[in-house]
Order: sequence, then C-alpha cells, then structure tokens
Amino acid sequence: MKGRNDPLTEADLKANTMIISYLEKEFPDDEILSEETHDNLKRLKKKRVWIIDPIDGTREFVAKNPEYAISIGLSIGHVSLLGVIFNPATGELFAGISGQGICYLKIGPDFQINSEEIVLSKLIDQVVPGTENQLIISRSEFESGLFDKNPFWKKNFRLRPIGSIAYKLGLVASGQAPLTVSLKPKNEWDICAGVALIDASGGISVDVPDFSEFVFNLKSTRREGVISGNRESVRNLIEKFPDILHDSYHA
Repeated sequence: MKGRNDPLTEADLKANTMIISYLEKEFPDDEILSEETHDNLKRLKKKRVWIIDPIDGTREFVAKNPEYAISIGLSIGHVSLLGVIFNPATGELFAGISGQGICYLKIGPDFQINSEEIVLSKLIDQVVPGTENQLIISRSEFESGLFDKNPFWKKNFRLRPIGSIAYKLGLVASGQAPLTVSLKPKNEWDICAGVALIDASGGISVDVPDFSEFVFNLKSTRREGVISGNRESVRNLIEKFPDILHDSYHA
C-alpha cells in the first residue's frame, strides 16, 4: 500500500518497466514522468515529456473490476498533444493526436484487432444514442456519497460510476457519453493521455474549481479535479452552475 486505499501491485511495476524501456529506446531525448518512478525534475527543462500511468485504477485491477487502463500521454510545450489509453480487460484501445481526431479499436485476447478501425473526428459531439444525459463519474466518489450531497446531480443526469479516470476520458472522447466530472484531485499521469484524446475529438477539459484548461509538465503534478467532454456540455455546466461545482468539490 502506498497510502490509504492506494495499492501498488507487481503488475504496476512490471508495466512501468516495460513502457519506460520502450519510450527510452524510441525517444532517447525525451523525459518521462510516471506515477511509479521517482520524479526527477530534469523534465521541467524539456519541451517533450511522456506522462504515464502504467495502471490507472489499480484498486479496480486488484478487485478484478474491468475498469482500469494503461495511460500514455505526450506533453509538448506543456500541452497534451498525444494520448493512448488501453483497457486490457475489455480490449478497448483509444488513441489520438490533437487536430487529427481519434481512433477506437477493440482488440481480442490474442491481441489481434477483431473489429474495424473507427476513426472518430469530432464525434464527441455526436454521442451514442441513449447516452445524451449520461454523466460518467468516479466510482469511489459515487460510493463515498459525494454526488449525493446536492440533488442537482441525480436530478439532471443519469450517473454512470466507473473506476479509472483515464478509461472514463477515453469513453467520453469516443462519444460514449457527453461528459465526465471528477470532484477530487488527480495527478498529471491520471489525465494527460485522456485530455489529449478529448482535445483530439473536438472536446475540452478544464480543472476544478477554477475552470482553467490544463497545462502539463509542471513542478506540482496535482490537479484539483476534472470536467471534460463536448464543448457545449462543459460550457453549460461551468457557466450555469459554478456554485454547485464549487460546493461539490472535495479536496
């Protein structure tokens, strides 16, 4: 345990070693920020920094809940421009580059692609029918009652709790819901890849509670919260209901 309710597994460390080994080989001039590696601040002097979480949602992984993901993002000049998120349990792969849209693949147990590649450019504004009122939220925040404190949430949204924030961002970027909100702090490695995917699909991501857009590769890796989705949904929420968001936020 790294902290209260914060497990670390052998799988986290092995995945970390494999990912970093590949990145160092292919991009020797870049720096890397990983949840499972000591942060050397040399990265602050670099323009290109890979920001990774070898397993985002380790609690779900330990519990055999298929809501975890591998998250690899690339920040260039403090902006997250490339994201890759893979859920090994479901075989879902999300990949995207800012300005070029994203692709969504389903990969089988043998790691063969078993469905057609779907290129999703700006599809975030064309969510899957029946999910228009869906809000993807943190499973732990939901179970702790954070979304029960104000009736606004259940009155206005159909809440869908999911574990990994990276996985949630991938689902929203691929048009499977219009919006995700996390009301507790996250770290850069939790969200870098997902923010790139949201941007690549035409959406927007902002911090809570000041509603500023994210910048990356800062000395402090902590971000206070996340509101992310298609631009209309995000703007509607922060412009019409800022007081509710501030009251709901939990440091």
